[in-house]
Amino acid sequence: MTTYAPLQFQPVRDSSAPRFQQRFMNSSDDTASSTSVTVYAVALPPQATIPVLDAAEVAGYGFRQYPTVDSLLESASPSATGCVLLACGSDAAQNAAVIARMKLHFYSIPLIVLLDSNSADNAVDLMQQGAFSVLPQPFEHHKLLHTITAAVEFSESSQSAIDSSRAACLRMQEATEKELEVLRLIMDGRKNKEIAAELGITVRAVEDRRFRLMKKVGVDSVAELVALAVTAQYYQQGLTFGSPRNGSLPDIRRCVKGIEVWVPNEDETHLQLFQSCYRDAAAFQEASRGLTFRRGEGLPGRVWESRTPAFLRELITTDFVRSREASVVGMTTAVGLPVFCEGRVQSVVLILLDTRNQTKAVFESWRLDPQSSALRLSGGTYINCERLRRLSEFIHLPVGEGLAGFAAEQGRPHIGARFSEDAIAVRGLALAAENFVSSIALPLTDSGAVISDVFLLLNSEQTPVFSLLQIWKPTPDQSAMTLAGEYVDGIPSLTSQTSVISRADDHSIAGQAWTQRSPIIVDNGTAAQAIVRSPRVPAPGFGIAIPTIVGGKVVAVTVMAN
Repeated sequence: MTTYAPLQFQPVRDSSAPRFQQRFMNSSDDTASSTSVTVYAVALPPQATIPVLDAAEVAGYGFRQYPTVDSLLESASPSATGCVLLACGSDAAQNAAVIARMKLHFYSIPLIVLLDSNSADNAVDLMQQGAFSVLPQPFEHHKLLHTITAAVEFSESSQSAIDSSRAACLRMQEATEKELEVLRLIMDGRKNKEIAAELGITVRAVEDRRFRLMKKVGVDSVAELVALAVTAQYYQQGLTFGSPRNGSLPDIRRCVKGIEVWVPNEDETHLQLFQSCYRDAAAFQEASRGLTFRRGEGLPGRVWESRTPAFLRELITTDFVRSREASVVGMTTAVGLPVFCEGRVQSVVLILLDTRNQTKAVFESWRLDPQSSALRLSGGTYINCERLRRLSEFIHLPVGEGLAGFAAEQGRPHIGARFSEDAIAVRGLALAAENFVSSIALPLTDSGAVISDVFLLLNSEQTPVFSLLQIWKPTPDQSAMTLAGEYVDGIPSLTSQTSVISRADDHSIAGQAWTQRSPIIVDNGTAAQAIVRSPRVPAPGFGIAIPTIVGGKVVAVTVMAN
């Protein structure tokens, strides 16, 4: 259980509030309106101004042009909604300084950098410094429009998160010090009896304080109360969820930039895109249409040919086919894994990531050595956890031991959590020290029976790749599937009457993956309805269901969502 700093909810306009908070509170006095969407153009050359203006008008956004960065910062509200388009030259130091000023001034407005052809090599550096996207000039109208639209959607989402956090802070100001005493200990994982003993009060008094606080702030459960308190606390500290200005807490919803499922065509000469979803990656989505891969070609083709997971840590500096579009949308890392059905690769799943900022994650592939009957690390990518990589290279996992060894022995997916207390997790203490809170181990088989590889994903506490993990298993009579395990941010949730899917239930991705024996992706509008989950589990924005097929039968379905 995470221990939080002491809760202190100051009045929203208190002069002791952080500078971020004070400026946000006073933003209503600024000259620019924060309620309308505006495309701000800075120092654009004449040949770029008209296309940007046209794109803004087509999208229905306002348009304002400024000759310098200083003039923009003097007039635009820090809480504005929209995007900034800025023409940059070849001076890397000057570009970095400008981006830093933008991030410091605006709370939730992204920066799109326009480069001339002579400066295109600076795109990677600009993305790493915090630019939302980079567009070389001259640019195509549809790519410009898609990029502006994606930036505005990101801005609106971030501003909404800030508003929600501020509202949470206002609600929590109703709490008394005695009520906060109880809440602090609840958030520290204490039970009612333990809280009563520490505070020197009765259990009934603990329950009364908790009940009064829940009633004041308008929540129905302790889980909702804790979530509200954490959100309010982050706001007080200037660490509002979703704010691109924040260098301490990345926007966890934006770590996954896309998920793709590639399938062989009828004569199995090439892979074609079967399903996909992308987040703030319009340019990449456009480049993926109609694309195909032969065996060994591109990351999907490599997975298809090798029949094992494959990893690309740096998309922009490798031979990744869509590297240019990846750099534009801030996509840095890709992971591919095969899904087998009766000995053949029936699909390839690609997870596309933005691993900038403080993202921490691990993807590993463990291969069974037939001679030693142990699993050895055969590949992987370690994002901001180099020590764990070095440790893992020296570990051999007998079948049945470790997260990967346990999944191989069972022939079923396995969710790991609470690593410091988990006897199965051989590297438990190392994982806990790196703040990893959950994992999913997917057994892979290219023979139709024997597990030959295990794909392992590790989620960190602050930047989970997938915060919701589920495993569904068919009933013995194959008439339905039951929810065998469900974890949210490393915490197990309780199953309920909604945790059964019949074969006739075709609206859920777990049910579709079961009946179609193929990975299924959902995004945005359909995710909340298609991902069956326990009550009180937050509605996800996107997700994927992956079947585990052994001997031609689906033995489990793994759902990963965020």
